[in-house]
Amino acid sequence: MDELEEKSERELLQDLKEEEKNLFDLRMKKCTSLLDKPHMLALTKQRIARIRTFLRQKACKSSAN
Repeated sequence: MDELEEKSERELLQDLKEEEKNLFDLRMKKCTSLLDKPHMLALTKQRIARIRTFLRQKACKSSAN
């Protein structure tokens, strides 16, 4: 979790885009019954939520200054 705090907004946006792509790929695999590890869906969603939270915190901090 500390690694997200140290990243810049640009890096977080890049990570978010990558995780959203991963989520899409996992959903497609689920539909075609090729998903070996279904728990990865939940983990990816959690990572996306965590990244969005850090982005929101950074936005609030920058608007408060």
